[in-house]
Amino acid sequence: MKNLCPPAALHRAGPILLIAATVSIAAAVASAAAQSPLPIRALSFEVGEQRSYRMGPAESLGLGESAEWSIALRSIVDENGQYVANFEFDHERFEVVPGSFNPADGLMIVNVAGRLRTNLAGFPLWLEYTQDFDVGTAESSDSGRRTIRFVYEGDGKYRKYIKAGRQDWDFKINVPGYKHMDFDAPQGLYLYMPSAIACLGTSRATCLDQEPAFANPGFLSMTAAALEELEESKRDFMFFMPGGLGQSPFRPLTGGDWLSQERNQIRNMKRYFEIMKMELGTSWDIEVGPKTLHAWEVDLCCGVDRAYIEPGGRVVRVNLDTTYTNSDDRYIRLVFPFEDFLLNEDPVLR
Repeated sequence: MKNLCPPAALHRAGPILLIAATVSIAAAVASAAAQSPLPIRALSFEVGEQRSYRMGPAESLGLGESAEWSIALRSIVDENGQYVANFEFDHERFEVVPGSFNPADGLMIVNVAGRLRTNLAGFPLWLEYTQDFDVGTAESSDSGRRTIRFVYEGDGKYRKYIKAGRQDWDFKINVPGYKHMDFDAPQGLYLYMPSAIACLGTSRATCLDQEPAFANPGFLSMTAAALEELEESKRDFMFFMPGGLGQSPFRPLTGGDWLSQERNQIRNMKRYFEIMKMELGTSWDIEVGPKTLHAWEVDLCCGVDRAYIEPGGRVVRVNLDTTYTNSDDRYIRLVFPFEDFLLNEDPVLR
């Protein structure tokens, strides 16, 4: 066979061919990485899945009282080699306007809408939510609409930003450590505020900056993977409770105690973070509106009596603690998509 490339020419072309081959291989690897599929599931949610919840039963609710929650996993993206889950959530509730002598005429609608970004361990990396207070004919101050943002800056530190009307502030928040916390990963912190459930209805005035939007059972679902990995039946979990602004929307923000409270780092350790013991119990068939579902029972504290989590991680019902304003075995339960029109026709389904 005739040699198509003399030895001298081959010697001169070798490095060029080697570089070309290296570039080609690198491009192929990069192309394969770019085309590798992103995860379609994180923290018990599938991408595009939305869950809705409602407080009930209907006969336990006061005049005009209601509370609803929803949460959806919108996307999972690769950010600098780390998968990040992007959630959207919202909450609507009716409250009695503080100082109102006639609850029938003093109802206030509160809407909360937000976005959350976590890593696949459930650690909150970025959170923003807006509170809107609608009192109909009543006039609120410039703080009637508030936007609160928390940004994890690394090394166990968050930065909190508040915008209300034409004013804005920012504050530093240190995250306390505990035995399951790893700031390097990071992991060991979850978003959930079960104690804020007690703030619903007429007792809201006693809760300062606790925001019932974060009693959303969908946030509790994000602990499911860690629960399944328990070697024992119980474990401590630390929850991040991203409170907003305690001042009434009917009063102007002129400084005062709330600013000094925000800067109190020692107080903030308990204000924004709480360690709760969660215990995984037995599995049961439980009623969730029109359906009977099989779920694991989980003991919690601080506003929640029992939670029920399906094997896949979805929280389907949360039974609330009995208090002086909650003596009728209230719960927050999953609402199924087909119920949208049925709930308007038959309140018993609540």
